[in-house]
Formats: sequence, structure tokens, C-alpha cells
Amino acid sequence: MSVSDDLHTELRRRLISGQYDPGAKLREEHVATEFGVSRTPVRVAIQRLVEEGLLEAAPNRGAVVSEWRDSDTEEIFELRVLAEGQAAAWATRHITDAELERMDALNTQIAQAVESKHKGYLDEVQSANLAFHTALYEACGSARLRLFGTNLLEYPLVIGGFFIYTDDDARESVRQHAEIVNALRTRNADWARAAVTSHLCAAIERFRKTRKASRNAAKALPRGNGSPVASAED
Repeated sequence: MSVSDDLHTELRRRLISGQYDPGAKLREEHVATEFGVSRTPVRVAIQRLVEEGLLEAAPNRGAVVSEWRDSDTEEIFELRVLAEGQAAAWATRHITDAELERMDALNTQIAQAVESKHKGYLDEVQSANLAFHTALYEACGSARLRLFGTNLLEYPLVIGGFFIYTDDDARESVRQHAEIVNALRTRNADWARAAVTSHLCAAIERFRKTRKASRNAAKALPRGNGSPVASAED
């Protein structure tokens, strides 16, 4: 894993957890100084975050933290509860054994990565988690619901939860994934919908807890003692 990959992972975690205020500017030189690296990997990491929608390009070698209100995240999660729960219910009619095995394998991959914490494991977990949730829409039997639901999964603040999870949070998420697969395997639509709803409701509660903790930590800082990376300067 490259230096720019490491920077991308850490900056992404900070952005998702709300450590930087919307509109704050991330300057290449500040990031490079904090992490003790050259500007080149910083530039690459920032460009990836711009492409993901977490940052917006700004002049003079930097980027601005994208405007993303907590209410926007709440709305997306509420829509996911409705869409993904329905997708899981319909998937009980259509999902194949091969698709169930793939979801099981993805969840095992997440569990092993969380326990091993090998270099770059968070990116691997995020990718496998996205594939797991996408699989519900792929198996739902409705092209319209698949299109709508997978669009919701494109929001990085919503699907990137593992970047702000504790180890216990991650293990609980894996357990909930296993319950979703078990419900699908039994072809019980009500159970499948309930399992997905419970999983997503737990995710939004973790998100709220983390954002609140980040705000409280920011308020506790002495006036003028902000992050050396993020700046509200133009």
C-alpha cells in the first residue's frame, strides 16, 4: 500500500467522522507537514477524495471540505432502510445459492480483515461491505429498485461507516450481516426486511454517536487551536 493510500484512508476517516468543518480548506503543504511526507502523495490522496465527493477542488494546491449536513446523511439512511429492506424481502424470492455463498464469503472477508488489521484493511473492508449491500439489490428481481438503491450506496459518508467503527462495532456489523444472509437463506421476507432494517438503524446510531463525539472534542479545543491540516482560510 502506497503513502498516498495511507493518507487517503486517514483523511477519509477524518472527513467521515466530521473532524473537519464543511467549507474548511485542506492545504497540501499543511497535510504534508503533519504527516511528514512530500506534496505528491498528498495531491494524489486529495484528488481521490475530490472524486469521491468528500472534498471539492480549490485553487492554490488544496481542496475544500464538501458541504454535507447531518440531515442529509439521516435522509439517505432513511431511504436506504426503505429501499434495502424491500430489496431484501424481494430477494428471498430470487436469490440463488451462489449469490448467498458470495455474500457469506464477503462477510467472512470483512471479519478476517477486521481481526487481522493488515495494512490497507479498511479499504478492503469498505469494498467488501459495498459489494455485500449491492448484492441485495442485484438479487431483488427489480431493475428499478436496483437502480434506485445502488445510487444511494454511492454516497461515501453513508457506505464508509467502517472508517469510524470501533472493533466491537465492526464485529457487531459482521454478526448482523450473517443474520441477513440467514434470513435470505430461509426465504423469510419479513425476517430479511427486519434484519436489514435493524442493521441500518444500528449504523445510523453509530454515525450519530461519532459525529456528536467529534463536535464535543472540537468544542473542547482552546479558541484558535484548530487542526493544522484544515483551515477556513481562502
